[in-house]
Amino acid sequence: MNTYIAIITTVLVITQIIRVTQNAISLHRQEEAIKIDLKWLKDRDITQKDFDIQKECFCLLKEWLEEQIYDSKIPVNPEDCKPYYGNLEYYDG
Repeated sequence: MNTYIAIITTVLVITQIIRVTQNAISLHRQEEAIKIDLKWLKDRDITQKDFDIQKECFCLLKEWLEEQIYDSKIPVNPEDCKPYYGNLEYYDG
């Protein structure tokens, strides 16, 4: 019985060591990918104006989508769209 417990414990410890090693490798690869992305971003001259333009585009798109929903007279369940568009007011039929 003691041999059985020792074998099972050894297998579990080895399994955990393998998992930790795989996670470390995965995190290292993700870190390298993030560094590459951030380097690209750092090389660009992104300003507050760029964020303002993006926000304005989003607002225009939101207004356009709301108009499409209202004009189509199609009832839309707000709960279905919330993950995509936030808390918009919808035509409820």
